[in-house]
Amino acid sequence: MEFGILKVNLGALHKGAMMKLIINDKKIDVRKGETVLEVCRREGIYIPTLCYQENLTPYGGCRLCIVEVEGNPKPMTACTLPVQDGMVVKTDTPLLKELRRFTLQLILSEHPYSCLICNKKQDCANYMECIEKEPITFGCKYCPANGNCELQKLVEEFGIEEIPFPFRYRNIPVEDYDPFFERDYNLCILCGRCVRACAELRQAYAIDFHHRGPKTLVGTPFNLSHLDTSCQFCGVCVDACPTGAMRERYSKYLGRCEKEVKTHCMLCSMGCELVAEVNGNGIIRTRPDKEPLCARGRFGIAPLVNHPKRITTPLVKKDGNLIEISWDEAIDIARNILKEHQDKTGVIFSTDLTLEAITALNTFAEIMGVEEFGTEINLTGSFDEVCLDRQDKKIALFVLNVDLIEDFSVFLLNLKKFLNENPLVIVIDSIQTKIAESADLWLRPEFNKEWEVLNLILSSDKLTDFAGIKKQEFIEVRRLLKNREVCVLYNPNNIKEFKCSNELKCFPLVSSLNHPFLSKANILKARDVLNNSAIECLYLIGATIPKTKKYKKVIVQDCFLPDFDFDLFLPSATFIEVDGSFIDIKGKEKRLKKVFEPRGNSRPDEWIIKSIVERMDLERFKSGDSSIGVKSEVEKIEGEDKSADYPFYLIVRENGFRFRNKRLSDLLKGFERIHKDRYLWINPEDARKLKIEEGKKVKIVAKDFEAEINPFITERVPAGYVFAYCDTENGLIESKRVRIECR
Repeated sequence: MEFGILKVNLGALHKGAMMKLIINDKKIDVRKGETVLEVCRREGIYIPTLCYQENLTPYGGCRLCIVEVEGNPKPMTACTLPVQDGMVVKTDTPLLKELRRFTLQLILSEHPYSCLICNKKQDCANYMECIEKEPITFGCKYCPANGNCELQKLVEEFGIEEIPFPFRYRNIPVEDYDPFFERDYNLCILCGRCVRACAELRQAYAIDFHHRGPKTLVGTPFNLSHLDTSCQFCGVCVDACPTGAMRERYSKYLGRCEKEVKTHCMLCSMGCELVAEVNGNGIIRTRPDKEPLCARGRFGIAPLVNHPKRITTPLVKKDGNLIEISWDEAIDIARNILKEHQDKTGVIFSTDLTLEAITALNTFAEIMGVEEFGTEINLTGSFDEVCLDRQDKKIALFVLNVDLIEDFSVFLLNLKKFLNENPLVIVIDSIQTKIAESADLWLRPEFNKEWEVLNLILSSDKLTDFAGIKKQEFIEVRRLLKNREVCVLYNPNNIKEFKCSNELKCFPLVSSLNHPFLSKANILKARDVLNNSAIECLYLIGATIPKTKKYKKVIVQDCFLPDFDFDLFLPSATFIEVDGSFIDIKGKEKRLKKVFEPRGNSRPDEWIIKSIVERMDLERFKSGDSSIGVKSEVEKIEGEDKSADYPFYLIVRENGFRFRNKRLSDLLKGFERIHKDRYLWINPEDARKLKIEEGKKVKIVAKDFEAEINPFITERVPAGYVFAYCDTENGLIESKRVRIECR
């Protein structure tokens, strides 16, 4: 079996011995290790459940799946009952039906049930559509899970019309203070699916059961906000909940799903498969198909596509004002601008385009004779195969300057899933990341010494204190590495110079899409295009530039307006609205399926580029000659200026939480809270010396740029350093020495 580029040899799987059993007088062949519930589901024999979920460890908490087994005096839960040879099982006897009914009534006694058992609910539903917009949840019509609630379906199936127990409303305040989803534990039936999903599917362990008996609740440790726990905001708990106790905030009142479309996510390089739920109003939500999603794919796509600030009509700037125009006019203006500045035009595009759009753009550049053709990517790094043998090797993962939990959580989960045991994780990073906090060992060297530290560990050289790491820490690492195969995971965008030997297995992790394809392409880096003073016209497709850069003409092709001056805006469709393909981080081509037509007058990037070329009557475009050559680019690394004028070292890292020309935090409040990419991180000791206060902007000054930004005071950054995510518009592009000034 292959885990993307990481090849895993599973070997022969033990299938288990064949056995026979009888269920409801039907003889069935089964395998050792299966449960009675699994066999029944495979054979189409219905057994009701509430706490069971196929990809989770059976729990047996709801007691609705009880069955009778010949020779056993009491009913047993089918989800936890392993099959045995010769077993005789009954699933639908009168006793079982009565016990299940009784159990469901007990569950309902602590769940608002007035609507569930009301004999007028069918008529009521025809007149209460507007109630679904109320912020209170008590009856079914108030609940966003109405129609999709598993408890609701079981009440209908069992025909329950009364509850012989007094109703106890727990009156628990709704927890709506965290991003993306809210929790109403008055609707919780304590099935435990959310708890097990968080632990087993994400290994986050952010929630668990609290207290005992009737006071039992699901919650975080010490009732902390999810922001202060190990929660990854992946939504796996929301997807597991059978009622409306956990619900997505954005989509809860957008209506019911009318159609589901499978496609892939393009918000990071993993390219996860997802299911888009749509109705007449457009996309409602996205959810995982088979594998879990991260916060970006689960909660970022629908609000981006439907965002009120999204521009879906071509705009041109006239006399300082933006004027809406038709596509015919827009293509004409683009043609005229590009023809006028044909020899002095630069093109910068986002890596988040489809392969079809990139190919059309490359052909456009060749036809136009555009030599300044670049993208926002670090074109270094080797994508050689890294082989992991699951059977007989123990793995040690060195993680350098990349946060696997925040940026590549799905990659890490899949990697662990295919290994016999969790790998030894050793982080070498000057910044305190989430993966550093949960790693087996975290080494915090001086910045830009990570590779030298790794080399020292793996060499046979005599150990000594080096780059801020104590000798004893090096000794401990070497001890842990005994009998383990070493694999190095790193982000080439975050390391100035990384030389991986042929003997060492190194795997680059970047958030940008199409990296395996573009890393061999005949294109420049975006910064090289920006540094060319001869350029008069810039054509930007999903990309951004520093606000200080000025050009005679700027054409922007994107979904949202940029923060810098431009002359023409061409509205692009999102990846949800197009057919196409892209290359994920593992080098695999993945297909996009159009979920619905582009919003308003927006158009796919490929269509826009081809329309411009066709309007210019350039026949070569129609010939299909679209090969991309290969060119080697070597980046020059300038020496550090350690003068007193620039006492701090600014560490800049790739921002994986972006959509084309915008940070997700610029558009969606939830991402602003979970990903601090709009701030300058500074150590508390340095903040005290400079009298910096949170909420008051500071100025970053370097030799070639100045920027104002809000500070984030945190121990995650060592003293003497400041940290920021890449922000092209404000000039935060690469690591360098700076000084910090208070306003």
